[in-house]
Amino acid sequence: MDTLPVELLRLIYSYCDLESVPNLRAASTTLAEVGYEYLLSPYFTSLNWRDDIDRLHNIAHHEKLRGSVRSVNIFLGQLSYYDAWSTSWAAHFVAPPEERTELMADARAEFDKIATGRKKVGPLHLRADDLREAFSALPNLRDLEVSFAQCPSTLNNKFIQEAFYWPNCRKLDRQETYQNLDAVMLAQHGLKLSSFKVDRLPLEVFRLANHRSHWFTHAQSFHSLSSLNLTLDPSGLQGPTSAFRSVNGLGRILQLASNVTHLKLAFHPYSSEHSKFALSFGALLLNFTFTQLTDLILEGISCDEEDLKEFLGRHGATLRRLRLGGRGLAKPFEASHGGIHLYEGTFRSLFTGLSTRLPKLERMHLEGIFECEHQDLPTHETYNFYPLTDEDWEEVPKPRWVRSSRKTISCLPFEQYVLHGGLYPGGNVLLQQDD
Repeated sequence: MDTLPVELLRLIYSYCDLESVPNLRAASTTLAEVGYEYLLSPYFTSLNWRDDIDRLHNIAHHEKLRGSVRSVNIFLGQLSYYDAWSTSWAAHFVAPPEERTELMADARAEFDKIATGRKKVGPLHLRADDLREAFSALPNLRDLEVSFAQCPSTLNNKFIQEAFYWPNCRKLDRQETYQNLDAVMLAQHGLKLSSFKVDRLPLEVFRLANHRSHWFTHAQSFHSLSSLNLTLDPSGLQGPTSAFRSVNGLGRILQLASNVTHLKLAFHPYSSEHSKFALSFGALLLNFTFTQLTDLILEGISCDEEDLKEFLGRHGATLRRLRLGGRGLAKPFEASHGGIHLYEGTFRSLFTGLSTRLPKLERMHLEGIFECEHQDLPTHETYNFYPLTDEDWEEVPKPRWVRSSRKTISCLPFEQYVLHGGLYPGGNVLLQQDD
């Protein structure tokens, strides 16, 4: 095989899984040389109970391996042991006693292993310099994700995976989280990232002067982003002044990502899972426009119809795909929570306005509970939409929690109304409930 062209050897390697690559490299010196770049997956996951930062640091300083890493996911999630244990016990209550006992024993061992590992490794912010040095030495790093709520696929324990599906089982040390996120921001400073994602970002971090300043200084590199995905947790806010300052700080960060084509803003209030966060787009962004925005997701907000309509209308020249609402903090058996609440205006007026203000819109998706204020008026609207597609616009099967008693409906008639006009579906769509 040494006589084959390098391009053909690369093609062979492209069909190998990670476990097969070392065996193929052992076949000859030429195959060993060509196969260096296939030893590692381009997706690196750092778990907070393993010393993965050291491993990433070593890879970053290996001349032939450092070019392999294109995406880094830093997992910082924690579980509340009591809540996770209780939830798992209830979920497997009907299982045979022997099976349930074995599962819970494995779960306890895995949980103890993780807890011991976290104490040994220590918090991420103590390794801030190592993380920054590693990131700066990865020439092809383009995607960075910080995860708190999504269990990593590399973890094969059923108990841990199931527990992370339940929002009440997730634990967050807010002070430590501020410092860990500061370390991530410091590490990505100066990089030309394409995407940045955080799935549980304490909103109050933008109120605290030192953290707010730190983010603004090191988020200057957001100018290169094409995708920004932020799920914010407003549970730590205390009063309207705190909320206003936090939203103002968030807006300053968002404006640094002036070239994004894909933007997601979701609000998950862990202290009140069914509530929506009151948001003024005027206070958040003033009159700022993302001039290249094609895909937008807004979830878990309570807003004024005119304010929302004006914000969306400013992006009418580029916006092609719009998702309003989402899964929110719903438990596995519950209908989606992350809808939209209008404290002024109606959805009829909103969707009618969007049909003229978004001329390039190709897709619209609604998910969760949509409700407007003034329940005693004839104009009151409330809908409970189940998902038809995921955030990549791939079709998903109808969830098992969809049933007529919940009055869950499809958003398709509303999408057709916004894209093509016709009669407004309104309350009549409730008559087309899915059994």
